[in-house]
This record gives sequence, C-alpha cells and structure tokens, in this order.
Amino acid sequence: MRYRMFVAAVMVAALPCQELLAQGMMMVPVGGGETRPVPQDPAVDPKDSPEEIARDSARDLNGSRFYNKPGATRADYDAAWQDCRLIARGSRTPSGMVPYYYNPAVVSPLAAGVGAGLGGLLAGAIIEGEQRRANRRNCLLIRGWRQVELPTQEAARVTALGEADRNAYFNTIVGAVDVQGEVTSRTSFTPPQDASIPLDAPLSGPASLFLGKKIDPATPFVLAPGEGAVVIAYRRSAKPFQGHGMVQFARYDPAGRDLVYQPKDWKKKGDKTTYLLNASSADGKAAYEVQVVRLTAGDYVLATSGLGRIPLGGSNCFGAPTFHVGEGEVSYLGDFMPAAGARLADGKKFSGLAYASHIEDSRQALAARQPDLAKALKPATISNAATYACAGTVMDRWDVPGAGAVGHDATTAAAPGTPVASTL
Repeated sequence: MRYRMFVAAVMVAALPCQELLAQGMMMVPVGGGETRPVPQDPAVDPKDSPEEIARDSARDLNGSRFYNKPGATRADYDAAWQDCRLIARGSRTPSGMVPYYYNPAVVSPLAAGVGAGLGGLLAGAIIEGEQRRANRRNCLLIRGWRQVELPTQEAARVTALGEADRNAYFNTIVGAVDVQGEVTSRTSFTPPQDASIPLDAPLSGPASLFLGKKIDPATPFVLAPGEGAVVIAYRRSAKPFQGHGMVQFARYDPAGRDLVYQPKDWKKKGDKTTYLLNASSADGKAAYEVQVVRLTAGDYVLATSGLGRIPLGGSNCFGAPTFHVGEGEVSYLGDFMPAAGARLADGKKFSGLAYASHIEDSRQALAARQPDLAKALKPATISNAATYACAGTVMDRWDVPGAGAVGHDATTAAAPGTPVASTL
C-alpha cells in the first residue's frame, strides 16, 4: 500500500514536467558533453569497479542456480551481467548508448524516472524489485546465456563449499558445455508455429474493414503527402483465436539504433509526424478484421503487441521487427491472431498473438470496398532484431517468422507468403 501511494504521488507530481522530459529524450555519452550518440563500453559504469561488478554479479551465482554459456569465462559472465543490469535499470541501451533521461550527469534519477513516459515506471517497479531482476534475466537469456537450476543434492553440496572453493566452482561452471539440472534457455523469439494452432485455417466468416474511428469503410481512402499506409489483420479463423489484440508502432532511426522521439515543441511547430501509434482491434468478434493504418513515411518498429486493446508497458527493445513505410505506398505486415491459454502440442499453454502471412486474404477483403488499396497492396520488407532504448515494464524480443535480422539474411524458414527481409 505504501508503495502504491508513493508511485501515485510521484506520478501526480510529475504531470507538469512529464511532457518536457518525456519528449526531450536524446542519446549522450556518460558525463554529458556532446549531444550526438556515442557508443560506450556496455559493461562499464563510472561508479562500478571490476571488483564491485564481480561481487554484484555473484548474486546470481549461488547454490541453487547460476548462469552458463558454453566456452564463456567468469569475466565474460561479469561483463554480460553488468551490461544487462544497466539495460534493465534504463541507464544503457542494448546497443551500448546512454539515454539522456538516465544520465546521472544530466538528470537526477528521480526526475529521470518521472519524466520518461513509459520509463516513468522505472522509478518504482524496475529500479528496485522483481521486475528489474526479471528484465536482467530476460536480457541474459536473449543474449545466449542459460539459467541452470541445480538438483537438490548438488545444490546442497555447492552451498556447503567454502568461499574459495565455491568461486573456483563457478569460475569453471559458467563456461561448461555439460551441466546438470534444469536448464532454461531462449533460442527462438517467434510466436509459436505449432501443429495444434491452425495458422492457415480458412476464413470462417465475413471480413470487416477498419480505416479509423467513425470512418465509413467505403469512403475512398486517400493518402496525404508524406504518408504511407500499412495493412494488418486480426484473424480469428478457428479455435483458439478470439478476442481483442493490439500492436504498437514506434518511429525508428536505423542509423542511431533508437526510437525517434516526439520533440517537446511538436505542437508549436505543427509537427504531424507519427511517432507512436497503437493499432488495436476494433471488433473482437469478427472472423477477419483488416485495418489500414496511416503512418508518416519513414522507418518503424513493432514496439509491443499483446492481447486486449491497450499496451501494458511491454517493450521489444531487445529485438523488434522493423520495416519501412514509403510515401504513397500500401504495405501488408501480416495477420495477428489473439489466443489466450491455447494448448500447444507439448502440453504448454500460449497466450499472446500468433502470426502468419496471408496477403491474398487481406487483398480480397480490401477489394470489396477499397479496390484501389487492394491493387496497391504489396508485402512489407521486414527485418528482425532492431534494438533501442528500453523504457518498458517488461523488456523482451519478438521476431517475425522467416525474416532475417537487421543487416543479415533470413535464418529461419519462412511461413507461406512471408516476405524475407533484405539488408537495411
């Protein structure tokens, strides 16, 4: 209760300055100085000595569990742990930049937490608490580390070791190829493509078309100068797909490897650029719901997605799909299928958005009321693993099946009709 009252008080007090800080994000090196993005050694913080880092990282090496990557050294682990620690608390981006709003030489930590939009949540649950530790764990797993839970007998043996022997044990085990115990790892970041989930089931009912609130779907759709459009569909063609879903688009700078933030004087200048847009489902019962979303021409990431109609503070900052919107172009991104508690073939359950590419279904749905859009529709070129500053409660990675990583070729088999990304 006391924590909730504190968070509420902080948020209320933040209202006058929130817009100023949240819209004034930029990347600067540690210590201020220049204002252009400058890469930093991701494992170094001016306040932390190597001894302090090693001591802190040892908190996740204990008798019951530890992190492991075959071939790694204890120094590798210390560096990776510190890197993920800084990212999880918001003071470093996954690409090694230092966010302006978390630079202690420029803004106090409290003001930083209050003023960073979604990053305001970092002032409470993430700076100290379980969520921060969970994000650090996500970071390590996404970067190839495994979490190992030791069997009870072995855990008791390791716990009973003296300090020197325990350190020697962990110095070896962090890089061991073979480990005993329950191993948790992450090797895939795509939604499930499982035999029990009918991604390619034919449509079971009529399609609906959504062009925006209170807009007649038959009204001719005309793009303004400097605009493009993306087409997405919420597909509920078979069980277990039902209910609402949402995806969030954020403007992206591929060269700077960060989001493009709305400037604080955007209203004064009449800036109509799209910086952040939620594309939530409008009809949770439609078998096939096609949406045409206007975006200012430029590059974007799929910043978060999920069930329901509002974002819950998540962020795909460890790796997001990115795509380009060309002026006057209409690009198809894919079909998103909301599922809650879908049982997979291995008995596990999945809740979230499944994904498949069915461009011809979208084209056919458009043709009935927007024939010009149907003719102009083309597949988007999507690349995975775009990183940017983490400012969300849950920090994660989400890949489109079949698309390669930014700057690389596709590495997994594409779903039918999925465009494979070219190099950005």
